[in-house]
Amino acid sequence: MKKNTISKKWLYLPIISTILTITLGLFVFNSTLSNWLEHKVEGSLSEEITRLIKDINDDNISFTDLKSLDVYIKTKLVIAKEDHITLITSDGTPIADSDISLSSVLQLENHLNRQEIVNAQNFGYGTSTRFSTSRFKNLLYSAKSFEYQGSTYILRAATPLTRIDAMVEELMNILIILMSINIVLVIASSLLSNKLIQQQVQNEQDLQEERIEQRTQEIELLHRLATMLAACNSINEAQMVVEDILPRILGDVNGVVSLMRSSRNQLLVKLDWGGAWPGSKTYAPEECWALRKGKFHFANDKYTTLPCSHMSATGIDQTLCIPLTAHGNTIGMMHIYLGNTDNLDDNVKKLAFTVAEHLGLALANLNLQEKLREQAISDPLTGLYNRRYYEETINQEIMRAQRHKQEMSILMLDLDHFKRFNDNYGHDAGDYVLKTIGSLLLNIMRGEDTVCRLGGEELAIILPNTGAEGALHVANELCKSVSDLHLAIKDLSLGKLSVSIGIATYPKNGLQSEDITKLADIALYEAKGRGRDQACHYDELIQSPDVAEITEDTLIINT
Repeated sequence: MKKNTISKKWLYLPIISTILTITLGLFVFNSTLSNWLEHKVEGSLSEEITRLIKDINDDNISFTDLKSLDVYIKTKLVIAKEDHITLITSDGTPIADSDISLSSVLQLENHLNRQEIVNAQNFGYGTSTRFSTSRFKNLLYSAKSFEYQGSTYILRAATPLTRIDAMVEELMNILIILMSINIVLVIASSLLSNKLIQQQVQNEQDLQEERIEQRTQEIELLHRLATMLAACNSINEAQMVVEDILPRILGDVNGVVSLMRSSRNQLLVKLDWGGAWPGSKTYAPEECWALRKGKFHFANDKYTTLPCSHMSATGIDQTLCIPLTAHGNTIGMMHIYLGNTDNLDDNVKKLAFTVAEHLGLALANLNLQEKLREQAISDPLTGLYNRRYYEETINQEIMRAQRHKQEMSILMLDLDHFKRFNDNYGHDAGDYVLKTIGSLLLNIMRGEDTVCRLGGEELAIILPNTGAEGALHVANELCKSVSDLHLAIKDLSLGKLSVSIGIATYPKNGLQSEDITKLADIALYEAKGRGRDQACHYDELIQSPDVAEITEDTLIINT
């Protein structure tokens, strides 16, 4: 409020100073205007006297016949309406006047004591201002001496000062009106200017606040992006984050993130947002100018038009390619497709570079995290999941099966006579066999199935949404596939290999992961006891009349 009051005071200051200046100017002008007009009127009277003297000379009037002269002065000479003239002899005697009768003129006192007459006699011209006793008003007098018909005469013209006062008043009124109009215009223009300035200032403040709000939102979105990407555990989660946040940061543009393969000979599009990507989903590093330059690349600028090869389908439309770097290495690219737009807004361009920095670090960390997680849950020899991952996954699958009211089966696999295999051919051959079996299982099992190596030659397969009959069918097919393998290492045939499989099904055989695993293990022992190279479901043990009770302690397994 105080600031607003101060600003209003400053607003009125030029108006007040203008009014004071104009008032002072009017006062000074009024004091000088009378003198100026008096000089102007005096000059006009002088010119009028000169003209009248010329007319008298031209008309060659006799000054001895005073009656004729009186008639001539009153009727023939043209003078201003309010002016009057008097003809005076050199000895100061008035002999004619345009305003009063001849008899009155002859009764006038001698004029040699008049200042204008004295100056006219001495200098040829004289002027004065005084009150006229004959006309009862203030008059301005101007007189000139002239030679006529061998004698010297003085012709005097007079005009009332009220004429000057009227002119002063008229001019002052005009000036006051003009000054009033000027003051009104100054006030109006000041108020309008102040309003426009305040409006402009308010617009600038609103724009600044909008920019600050926009920058704050951008900073918050960038922070959210970095935080959410750091919290991602997979590329699929990163896709959800990118698809949600990047359009809020970069606006309505189409973009993708492609990552370099470990062989570094190809890039694959892993993340996208803003619609279907018009460029290539896979491309070689040499197809991107940005990768070859080691810095960002615009397809079109004011100097060149050089689109990347991987964007050839878009023609000469504008694209922006930005390398994603982390820890000094280029891990991929961020591509933005702008269509037929000439260029990106500078602020959006800066945001794109900042986003690229966050993506580079986040994806590098995610890649490292995935590698560490893969190492933590994978068996290094076969590439299958390990026991830790098995224990996590089976609990998840049981909860999913319970939620969707589905069945789930477990296959426990054991390679027959694997110890003898190692003893006969060495551990290298044993490792080769395990790798071969692992590759076989990964190739023939469904994508939703989970294949794990629990230790040694013992394997487990989790079959979601699979009942006892389906699991037994899968197990028999596995036994057949393993039997059909022709194993050889360094041109040395390793002979035939077989596998025994035990099966248990949720929820028919148990509700807990430990129970299902234990029952599948018991079924595995039964399969081995029956002669190996076969599959056995735990249901067969329950239904068999020859088996009264089977426990791990009473089974003797010959491996």
